[in-house]
Amino acid sequence: MSASAHPPRSRARLLAATLVAVAALALTACEDGQGLRDEGPSTPTSPTATAPTTPPPSGGR
Repeated sequence: MSASAHPPRSRARLLAATLVAVAALALTACEDGQGLRDEGPSTPTSPTATAPTTPPPSGGR
């Protein structure tokens, strides 16, 4: 067999390796290694605002 019998296979391997490298870089690409933490938390870190509780009126009937 000549060396020209395997180019499609080596081309497929090269394409697969390239796609794996691109996928790995795309999944790990961030400026300083912080990922989504740069954008802040998705939930508030402080308690949510609620209506202030007022004591029942003193005195009575």
